[in-house]
Amino acid sequence: MKAFIVKLTGISLAIALIGWLVFSLAFPEYYLPVFPFLLLFFYLATMGIHSYQLKMAKKDIGKFTRSNMLVTFFKLVLYSVVAVVYIAVDKENALPFVICLMLLYLIYTFFEVTEITKATKSAERK
Repeated sequence: MKAFIVKLTGISLAIALIGWLVFSLAFPEYYLPVFPFLLLFFYLATMGIHSYQLKMAKKDIGKFTRSNMLVTFFKLVLYSVVAVVYIAVDKENALPFVICLMLLYLIYTFFEVTEITKATKSAERK
């Protein structure tokens, strides 16, 4: 888990730097003050979900396989609720928010899936 947190922190810092560059140089009119909080939300959610999935994989790989689809579903519901609430509150910035949300979702999900795949492969070998 420690290596995962280090990698996750590195990715989050890289996204923060890229976001700062994009919003300060290329598209300052689309800057969202909520972006740092959105990044923190994804960081914490990914860490929590990964921790839960690792515990499930260590207990029983069969149970992990069955619960993985439910975890993915609830994660999508959680992110959708965040999107709907934000769009209801700030309709003017809905498009930049949805684009940021989708990019963060894709980046963090890709990272999470590759890391959990590595962890479950090593758990299956044991």
